[in-house]
Amino acid sequence: MSIPRGGREKWEYDDSDGAEFAIPYRATGYRFSVEFKTKLFTTYNLNNSPSENANGRAIHTEPRDALLIFAESILVGNDVDKYIPNANKYDIYYVSPGRVNNLNSISQTVIYFKPGIYYMPWDYHARLSTNVHWLYLAPGAYVKGAFQFESTDDIKVTGFGVLSGEKYVYEADTNNNYHHAIDEQCWATCVKMLRFTSELGKQQHLHLHGITVAEPPYHSFVVYGDEQSFRMSVSFYHQVGSWYWQTDGLEIYRGSTVENIFFHSNDDVLKIYHSNVRVNNIVVWKNENGPVIQWGWSPRAINDIIVDEVDIIHNRIWWSDIKVNTCIINSAPHYADTYSINTADPNQLISGLTISNVRSEGMSPCSMRIYALSNTQSVTIKNLWIEQWNELDKYSQVSLFKAYSDRNGHKVTIGNQSWDKKGFAIENYTVGTIQIMKAANNWQDIHLGRLGFDAELWNNWDAI
Repeated sequence: MSIPRGGREKWEYDDSDGAEFAIPYRATGYRFSVEFKTKLFTTYNLNNSPSENANGRAIHTEPRDALLIFAESILVGNDVDKYIPNANKYDIYYVSPGRVNNLNSISQTVIYFKPGIYYMPWDYHARLSTNVHWLYLAPGAYVKGAFQFESTDDIKVTGFGVLSGEKYVYEADTNNNYHHAIDEQCWATCVKMLRFTSELGKQQHLHLHGITVAEPPYHSFVVYGDEQSFRMSVSFYHQVGSWYWQTDGLEIYRGSTVENIFFHSNDDVLKIYHSNVRVNNIVVWKNENGPVIQWGWSPRAINDIIVDEVDIIHNRIWWSDIKVNTCIINSAPHYADTYSINTADPNQLISGLTISNVRSEGMSPCSMRIYALSNTQSVTIKNLWIEQWNELDKYSQVSLFKAYSDRNGHKVTIGNQSWDKKGFAIENYTVGTIQIMKAANNWQDIHLGRLGFDAELWNNWDAI
């Protein structure tokens, strides 16, 4: 069997002698899951909890074991020097396989892991000196540990090796000797797989290419400092084994590009909190917490954001009540009080946001919940396809669109879509084979579209 050049395919294949795959060359590579029928299981919602008891209502079917194939193109030409450190050009520290607990004092520019198995103790993660600008994990390198960069210069994390967080407990808190966090939040002190530092006003560029992050114990990727001066180019990155509750994908900073990625993630996957962002060709295996695309949690002033070609191959969100940070597309209420409707800021504006060609295979929980905390205009959701809804009540699957106020009661404004075409546009939204449109009268929460948008916003959105 062969992978078609156009993208994804489903096959029925029965051969006790095994299967062969022919993967044609494509510059952007392929990231896909090979799944066997005998390994599939269905999750059900039973008594408001996930279960394999078929007396509940089906949420999603996925494999207990899957073969994930990341077929990436071989580096050639200028990309060789760009992503593989040359010993004739750089001062390189080569790490010896086995136990690793001495990287804090390394003064070389590059830390290089050759093929082999490496492990940091459970109560250690590498706090690199400001001299270190490049971390390279060669193909065949399997590194158990985490890295904290202190340099505010340009950084590279490259190679087709694996960085695993399996040695750490969930929320391994450095303030608690790497045991599980005692406080409710440990944002500043819990171990992250990759942690970066930025300096106020200093332009900094991260190249993140090729590596696979496995079994993160918390957020896998965090920047501390000036988020406005930090940008990143992320390509051929893979995240797997995100079993824990807060194992987000990536926050995508101003001026960044993210493309050709595979995410197995719990919590928000694509966090589009900044302007001038391009995201393309993403495959997502979604766990139960958080949405796929998120731009909420606080008021924001962002514009010029394009997210294109997101393929959701599994989505096991099972909640039957109305969660505020869920669905495929989401802008959540304020993190300080998710129940308050008075946490918006009418002085902020979100505009020029386009999300296109999002495909959700199998059963899905809901399409979108938008709690607007900023003035909003010119937002487009185009070519959203949902194969089918899960078996929960329609109430559980409802999409919401609400405009919140500030503490003085001043409500944010939403652009007018009926006349000015500067509001919230939904184009070619399809469930199964049925296009959802206002004119077709199939958009309502009790109908196939499951759109339960606030009546006062009638002229601020359209579905065509």
